[in-house]
Amino acid sequence: MQASLSRSGYLVALLIISSLAQLAVAQAPDAPAPAGRLTAEALIGDSVSNADDARYSAVGEAIQRFRNRDQIGARAFLEQAVQKNPKLPPVGVLMAKLQLLAGNSKGVRPALEQAVQEDSGDDPEPFLMLAEDALSGQRTIEADALFDKAVALIESYNANAKRKRQFQIRAYRGSAIIAQRRKNWEKAEADLRKWLEQDPDNASAHQNLGNVLFKYQDDAKDREGFDEFKTAKELNKSLPSPYVSAALLYSSNGKTARAMEAFEQAFRESGSDKTTLIAYAQALVKAGQLDKAESILQKARGAAGESESVWLLSGVAARMQGDLKKAEQHLMQALALTPSNRDVLNQLALTLIESSDEADKRRAVQFATLNRQVNTNNPDVNVTLAWVLYQTGDARNATRALQQGLQGGALSPDGSFLLAKVLLARDDKVNAKRLIESALKNDQGIFIKRSEAEKILGTL
Repeated sequence: MQASLSRSGYLVALLIISSLAQLAVAQAPDAPAPAGRLTAEALIGDSVSNADDARYSAVGEAIQRFRNRDQIGARAFLEQAVQKNPKLPPVGVLMAKLQLLAGNSKGVRPALEQAVQEDSGDDPEPFLMLAEDALSGQRTIEADALFDKAVALIESYNANAKRKRQFQIRAYRGSAIIAQRRKNWEKAEADLRKWLEQDPDNASAHQNLGNVLFKYQDDAKDREGFDEFKTAKELNKSLPSPYVSAALLYSSNGKTARAMEAFEQAFRESGSDKTTLIAYAQALVKAGQLDKAESILQKARGAAGESESVWLLSGVAARMQGDLKKAEQHLMQALALTPSNRDVLNQLALTLIESSDEADKRRAVQFATLNRQVNTNNPDVNVTLAWVLYQTGDARNATRALQQGLQGGALSPDGSFLLAKVLLARDDKVNAKRLIESALKNDQGIFIKRSEAEKILGTL
């Protein structure tokens, strides 16, 4: 999702929707507490029922010592607490969790290494914490090995039933994420179902099970997946409509007609819902139904005027209709909400460079240059800058930006089309044709200049 908003297959709006639906360790209720939550509940709430009970007063004292940077004193009080209450985690684990809760990420791993050496070698939690850190850092192989080690320890762990349940949930959740990354849908489904056995009211697990079931591309599995979306929505009202969730999966599976039917049903049932409006509008824009999309976007701007996604999508739709002035107005509204938004800056540059006004062209260069300063290695940002500079006669700097763009990775369809136009200007029709054909085959997101690309391809 760079210059064309389609590199990843979705607009910002649908990335927001996906973030509600996708499995993420940091969002799940049983994941380690966010930094800054230095409370007894955050530290030992997964081990005992009432963390603030007087029985655990030594834990509160330890937290206070830790806040005062007295780690020796904190450890002493934790040792006292664990001696009095053996169901608490080992002292080494608690010290590592204090580092995590305080936001000292650099201190967590050394604390866990020390914990394993001293008193936590048979405790699953150090390995779960390390596995979750590896998972969030995209170190999937490392995470997989650590989860395996944790699972082996969980099987023989019987010191605290509440802790064991939390361990199982975290292990199944992590294993499911790994399976999804590897597109092993059978394994992902099995892990998610095991998670739900331990935590049947977890909306995230139901939502992700729905996502996985749709990956089979089987009608019966699709129906099961839709039922999971319904359950997830009942448990968490902030999730998208089940029809929106289904539509997104149908779309990614290439079932365009079913996707549109589901979007329309979502609109009939929840036509004032912000997420539904944005998702439906995007589907209409992608399908080229721009007049209908604008009527939905009008409602979306009224319902979600605080969302830059609405204004960005409105700007894209106006640009596709050739209304550059309206596109600029919508995009400037998006920029006011998120001044450093890469996609907004890119769209503004590409909109203004199409203007016949020289002042607008200069502003296009300014926006493209600013975007490049913030996103130095982004390929689409660099190709956009190159195109804008070519259009204003600065061939030398345009070539430099183009070289940078070619080194940055895969381009979006619109980015590829811009590059093709540069190549055509250099009379390189062979490579230009190859780029345009590749861009037109990408059907995962909005290709703003698809119509123009098709016309040019017909001349090559």
